[in-house]
Amino acid sequence: MRRTLRILGIALPSALVIMAVVALPGWLPILPRSVQRGLTEGLLQGTLSFYAGLVVAGLVGTPWFGRRTIRAWRAKRRGTWSERLFLLCLSCLVSLVLLETGAAAARAWTHRFPILPTSFPDADSNDYRILVLGGSSALGEPYRPWVSVGQIVTWKLGEAIPERRFEPEILAWLGDSLEAQHHKLAQITRRPDAVIIYSGHNEFAWRFEENRDYRLDPGASWAIARGIDYASSFSPFRRLIRELISKNRLDAPPSLNGRHQLIDPPLCDPAEYAEILADFSARLEAIVAYCERIGAQPILIIPPANEADFEPSRSTAAPGTSLADLRRLADEFRMARSLMERDPARAEALLRAILGRHPEFAEAHYRLGKLLEASGRIDEARKRFLAALDRDGLPVRCPEPFRAAYRRVAERHPSAILIDGRGELIEAGSSGLLGDNMIEDTHHPNLKGQVALAAAVVRELKRREAFGADSAAIESPDVASCVARFELDAERLAEACERTSVHYERVAGYRYDPSERLAKSRRFAEAARRLRAGASIHDVGLPAFDFEDVRK
Repeated sequence: MRRTLRILGIALPSALVIMAVVALPGWLPILPRSVQRGLTEGLLQGTLSFYAGLVVAGLVGTPWFGRRTIRAWRAKRRGTWSERLFLLCLSCLVSLVLLETGAAAARAWTHRFPILPTSFPDADSNDYRILVLGGSSALGEPYRPWVSVGQIVTWKLGEAIPERRFEPEILAWLGDSLEAQHHKLAQITRRPDAVIIYSGHNEFAWRFEENRDYRLDPGASWAIARGIDYASSFSPFRRLIRELISKNRLDAPPSLNGRHQLIDPPLCDPAEYAEILADFSARLEAIVAYCERIGAQPILIIPPANEADFEPSRSTAAPGTSLADLRRLADEFRMARSLMERDPARAEALLRAILGRHPEFAEAHYRLGKLLEASGRIDEARKRFLAALDRDGLPVRCPEPFRAAYRRVAERHPSAILIDGRGELIEAGSSGLLGDNMIEDTHHPNLKGQVALAAAVVRELKRREAFGADSAAIESPDVASCVARFELDAERLAEACERTSVHYERVAGYRYDPSERLAKSRRFAEAARRLRAGASIHDVGLPAFDFEDVRK
């Protein structure tokens, strides 16, 4: 009976596992996405638990039972339980080494650099192809597929040089990171003459779900917990599983369940941030070098974002800040917010005091910028808004280290055209700030912004005489002619407003206080309704359609 029970104890779980492996692939696609997500995450979390058991058995059990086994051998005792457990733990240690090695190889393969094509069929010398790489901003969101920076550039070049055929090839896509675009670049079949690279907003959102964090509550064991978490962050297997868990959650919409706080942990730890930045910089360098190798003109657009009218999604405190300091920070900030309208001078003093102790606190930078903007101190306000963007713990807008990567690559490759998107849009607007007047929502340029970026590209092509004597005929685009050329009628503009409304509703869940973003969502939804009801684009009250707010 005991033998039969032992056999059943092994056979039944094995049979269940085999049945699951055989049956689940057929059933999983027909299940609701939420169920698929839950099953996948349960499996991955179970794998992490199994991994933790291997670590304990291999790293702790092996030396412990090994010592007891040696003692038993010295006492001339064989076949003891300690000997069997030692062999089991030693097997776990070997399995752990193999698991880590395999996970490192899997991550290296997943994030490998693609082999890019270098030979192409002969093309008509009159054809000029502009390839566009990037995320939704490069795609023209929310005005896709009607208009984008690449489409405006090819239109103006074709207008100036009608004897040549200018054609855009847009590989950019919603939510793509530079890594995703790098792999798509390997699929091109025709040689481009110019390549616009406009990427940098999605480097974290492409990998990590919005609700992800590294929450470690301060307390007696805080230092120990941080040490364990830091040590385990070097495990390739753990990082692979956490990456898979995050990607499994990416399509889950953010909820407005109040899980975020005024002071939140960052989206990822410093090691992950550094890894993503290093990968981005290396890929940007590789793509520009590839362009030069095949004879294509690289055009780098440093991605601009909404600074003055988009609050930080997460505000963080420095690691090691005590609970008492966190409570004091939260209380002082709430006091400053309550005073911003009735006593702005005192509110400003409080915010400056907070930033003196916590310069990393993004929300204080942003609110101080709002006070400075209201009092007409535009230059200082601009610096505060940019500081808030760069310190956002949820980087869905291209932060300074990634913008700096563009500048470094351009310095190493003088043939590349570098467009400072932020500077171009600030210069094109009339307020001296980069906000709703030039950016539709988080980081998608509105029509005025897209025209300004396209104008910068054609200006640099003209300055470099990219088309010889014909370059003199190139003219800058303007908003009115762009609206007419791409047939942006009321229905298309209404659809763009609806997309922006949905975007604001989605990103509202990123913050501890979603009210401002939800209000903007309602505002764009109302604009879409009014446009469809026959209202003029100048009457819906949106800065995006204030075409007079553009410097000539």
